Amino acid sequence: MDKVELRRAVIARRNALDLDVRAAKSAAICARLVELMESSGTAGQRTVAVYAAMGSEVDPAAFAAAAAKRGWRVAYPCMFSATDAMACGQRMCMRAVSAGDASAAPFIAHPTRAFAATAIDSSRFPIVPAEELDIVVVPLVAFDRAGARLGYGGGCYDRYLPMLSPACQIIGIAFDEQRVDHVPTDAHDLPLPHIVSA
Repeated sequence: MDKVELRRAVIARRNALDLDVRAAKSAAICARLVELMESSGTAGQRTVAVYAAMGSEVDPAAFAAAAAKRGWRVAYPCMFSATDAMACGQRMCMRAVSAGDASAAPFIAHPTRAFAATAIDSSRFPIVPAEELDIVVVPLVAFDRAGARLGYGGGCYDRYLPMLSPACQIIGIAFDEQRVDHVPTDAHDLPLPHIVSA
């Protein structure tokens, strides 16, 4: 099965999960992420990057809330406009969002929309340099036992993850129903060191 067929099949399987089941599994995954965050052993403020769930994805909102409650900085992906992407060589950045500002962040409300740098209030939603991230929670469509990840085909995370500090914890999150025997990979596809599923 090629990537397009596998993506379609696994998204259909994920969509078929009952809403209550998805909510319970998301809660379990967020609880596990909080455990990992608390066991990381680093004192003081840290920075975590999460994403706004789309459709039937695992929802990391409870983890983001737990991080904010502990005084950690929380960042979300913001897609660059084509002009900005060409200028910086990346398709996305991570922008810090305070707990009360999430509803006002256009890149959270519209995660797949591209925004020109001048269209976002960078004093309110500053770009977080990749090397400052301590934990990055990565969405995915499918995964296998080797940690191979099938994303949505845009390559945004494949380009972004190599910029992170070696100390950053990169964690993919998914439902058990998204596990497959084998994810087809290309040279640029990076396996994830940790995947939390339920």
